[in-house]
Amino acid sequence: MSYVDVLEVKCLDNPAKYTDDLRFKITFQCKTKTKEDLDWRVTWVGSAKDEQFDQILDEVAVPPDVGINTFEYVVDAPDPSKIPGSEVLGVTVVMVQALYKGKEFLRVGYYVKVDYADLKLRDEPPEVERPDVQLLERNILETEPRVTRYLIEWDDIGVASMAATPEQAAVA
Repeated sequence: MSYVDVLEVKCLDNPAKYTDDLRFKITFQCKTKTKEDLDWRVTWVGSAKDEQFDQILDEVAVPPDVGINTFEYVVDAPDPSKIPGSEVLGVTVVMVQALYKGKEFLRVGYYVKVDYADLKLRDEPPEVERPDVQLLERNILETEPRVTRYLIEWDDIGVASMAATPEQAAVA
């Protein structure tokens, strides 16, 4: 049995300028008192080819109350200088992760389309090494999250008794 069920992860202000903060509204249910806080993390995948370019945009500890909990999670946009210039535009992934005692028990991944905001630039992109991020927008494909749950040890119950398989869920 899991101590915590994530009921909803909603993307706010979407689509947005590339440089705008990312905002999520997270709702979860805590079924029993936990001994420690839950940690939440947002990770931006900087390159599909090399995870060294992944950026942890933020990590925050949230003390859960028994019952329904909701909070808004605002994180800085990714730093484009840490992403290969050829991979700033296109499709990437942003992940919202939930951890307890350092162990990830939930990951909600979203595909993100990064492109020029101006339609003319989309049709005829400039040939540059690195696009000007002031001209870009991102669109999180929030209707198709990829939700993965992991078995972890909670406080006194040992390993949770749920399947640890990827699934698509209504956590959008």
